This record gives sequence, C-alpha cells and structure tokens, in this order.
Amino acid sequence: MRVGHGQRFKESGMGADAFLRNSLGEVGKRLEFFMLELTKSAMRYSWAISLFGAQQLKNLVTPDNLRHPTRRANAAFYPITQAVEDRLNDSALLFGVFLLGEDAQRALVDLTFDSLKLRAFTPSYIARLTQDFSIQLKESRRVFSSVENVRLGWEELKNNVEVFTLVKNASQLLAIPPSDQDFDLGKAVEAAYALGQFPDLWAVEGLGHDYALRFLGKSKPIRGILTEGQARTLPDKCLTMMHAGMGLAFGSQLMDTITPYSPASQIRAVLQEYVTLVKDNSRKGYEGAAYESLGLVTRFWHSQMVNIVDQHMQDVEPGAVGYFWHGVGRALYFFPTYFVPGLLSPWIAVEQEPPYELAKLNMIAGLAWATTVVDVRQPQILETFLEYYGDIVSKTPAFTNGVMATLIMGSDITPDDYYIRQFLAHKPAHPQATELWNKLVGYPANDAVHRIYPVLKKHHRLGEVFRYQDLSELVGRLEGGRRA
Repeated sequence: MRVGHGQRFKESGMGADAFLRNSLGEVGKRLEFFMLELTKSAMRYSWAISLFGAQQLKNLVTPDNLRHPTRRANAAFYPITQAVEDRLNDSALLFGVFLLGEDAQRALVDLTFDSLKLRAFTPSYIARLTQDFSIQLKESRRVFSSVENVRLGWEELKNNVEVFTLVKNASQLLAIPPSDQDFDLGKAVEAAYALGQFPDLWAVEGLGHDYALRFLGKSKPIRGILTEGQARTLPDKCLTMMHAGMGLAFGSQLMDTITPYSPASQIRAVLQEYVTLVKDNSRKGYEGAAYESLGLVTRFWHSQMVNIVDQHMQDVEPGAVGYFWHGVGRALYFFPTYFVPGLLSPWIAVEQEPPYELAKLNMIAGLAWATTVVDVRQPQILETFLEYYGDIVSKTPAFTNGVMATLIMGSDITPDDYYIRQFLAHKPAHPQATELWNKLVGYPANDAVHRIYPVLKKHHRLGEVFRYQDLSELVGRLEGGRRA
C-alpha cells in the first residue's frame, strides 16, 4: 500500500517543522544529484563531440585519405546526424525546425561557394533563381492574398496535421497490442473503417506498416505478409494502402542500414532485399503501392540517398524506378519544410531535384497525388491552387495523372466515398477558373473513377496508379487494344 506524507509524518514522531526540514532536505539532495549527473553527462557529451571533430580533421589529412579527403569524415558524420534526426522525429515541430535550419544553411553555403566561383553571375544561374522566386511568390499569394485564401490555407494545414496524426498513431487508434502479442488483423481493419471516410485511408496505411513490422524481426526468409495467414481474408478495398504501409515498413528498416558512403555492393544488396520482400509479400497487381513507399522513406528521412538509390535501382529493378520517384514526389507534400501552406513551395524542389524527365514526371504526379487526396474534402483548395499554379501544371500531363490516380485509389479503398463524389461534382466559384478546372481536374477525374478504375480493378492492376503513365493507354492494353 502506498504511504502518504501524512502517514509518514505520524510514524516519524517528529514535529511538523522538523519533518518539513527533513523532507525538503531529501528533495534538495535528489535535485543536487540530478543536476550533478546532468552536468557530468553534458560535459561528457561536449568532450566526446570535440574529440570526434578533431578525429575527423585528422582524417582529412591522413595519407590514405588524400585522394578522397572528405569521404571518411562525411561517412563518420552521417550516422551521427541521422541519429539526431531520429530523436527529433518524435516531435514534428522540432523536426520541422531542424529541416528548415538545415535547408537554410545549405542554401547559404551553396550561394557562398557559387559566388566565389562566379557561377552565381551566369545567365543560367540567375534564370534559375528568378524561376524559384516566381514559384515562391505564387505560393505566398496563393495563401495570403485574401481572407478566403487564408481560411483555405488554414484548412489545408489542419488536413496535414490530421493525416500526420492518423498515420503516426494508428496503433493507438486501432488498439493494436505491442509487437510481442498477437492481434486480429480483420478486426483491426474493421476498426480503421469505423473511423469514417477519409480517416480510414490513413489508418489502413498505418496498420499495414505496423503489421509488416512484426514480421521483420523474425527469422528469414519473410514471405506471405499480405498473401497468407490472417491477410488471406482481408477485404480487397484495404489492399492498396495496406501494401503502401508494408512498403513503408520495409523501407524504414532497410534504409537505416546504408549511408551515401556505403559500398556500392552493399547498397545494391539492400535494394535487392527490398525488391525481394515486395515480391514475396505482395498480392499480384499491388506491388507498385509497396515500391512507391521506398521513395517516400528515402526523400523524407534519407534525402542525400535519393539519387544514389535511383542509380542502383535502375540496375536492380528498373521497373520500380518510376514508383520510387512517385514516392519522392509524394514525400514533398508531407515534408516538414513544406508543411505549412504559403511558406515554402514544394514545386521549387520539383524543378530542382529530378535528374531526368521520367523522374520529374513521377515527382509531379506524386505531389499532385498527395495534394488531391489530403484536400479532397475541400476541392476549393485545389481550385485556388490552379488559379496560381495553372501556368506550371498545365504544361505537363503528370499533374492530371496524379489527380486521376489518387481518386482511383480513394474510390477503391472507400467505395462510394462521399467526399470523392462531392469532389467530382465540384463547380468552380469563379467562371474564369471553370475551363482550367474541367481540363486539368474535372473531366479527367470523372473519367478515372467511372471508366478507368473498373478496368484496373477487374484486371488486378491497381498498383499501377502509384506511378506516372498514360492510364487510358493502360486500359486500352488491358481491354485488348481498345482506347477511348
């Protein structure tokens, strides 16, 4: 039985003043011990970091490293930085502040060196800066140019926070027990759908992640996560996002085992393991949903690895490259740097990061995919987006592809979704926006849901919507060469 302060006072036989002094003395001793240990730990950490930095300076001038003087130092710093980022991941605010600071420092260093080498004064460099400024101006005006736009920006931010919370806290929301305890997967899926339309999608993705993690700690080979056992009787409607969640689990575990400075053979082996896990644990036709998640994991938590993974994946599994870049684009929407609408535009990254055209098309489609599905309940947000970004997205078919693909996925995971029906019936408030909406969103979205989706469903090819491609051509091939 727990003894209270009053009971201890009675048993001590002390006077009230003596007992109070004794209690305060105990508190003081504990506080003194805590501060002493904290000070020791802080000093030990500072000393260790100082020596670590000195060691890396030594590595720069070691004869064995003179051919690649920074490689060994960078390889040593990388896991330290990753460990700090992993700790900050527990707080979305701190992680966002960290990434904003990192981007600002990187931009300042790049600008300094470009100026010293006179690259900053070339016409191409100035043109790129001008383009970036123009895109950023569009983003700021999109959110802050009117009271109504500010309201829509606030709704968009609330949507972002809601999605982040749903995926991160899926275990608690669905009452999933710790990893060492079994649970009924079917009932967990039912609980996800009981959350209602819109939350169900994100809860199912989180469930797929948590369910797959239970297998990764077991002995290899790992097979049948979504094809055998409890998963065999899962309803078809949950399979796209269950596979996406499973891909997140594979990616988060495997990408932590390599760095940009790992041997090429090790990187290829890890990517081959990822591909093997996807093939051995996916339902036929849903592999693309799992492949796409590797791009999201890599861009979100291992951004320095994006181009490296791309280069090796082209040798390991060329068919997965498009899915990978689609996931990179999807990650931009949820990236803390771009989390708050109106501040920094992810469309600048779309212009700067992809190394070739197919990568860019998939990044645009992935970013459009995320933008549409997160804000599907308020089509006015996408309407306002088109008002300011229409000149950019109308130049490429990838934006419309992303809109179509995400509505196909949403229609499958939540049949007869009220919000998707509302989205398909949306009429722009401003007549001048109607033509652009119908061309880029309205007509293609209705075609995707009513014509393309049933064909992909019939042929078990829904995983195809997790990469950029001409969906009408795909339907034509599946239906024996017919194309509407």
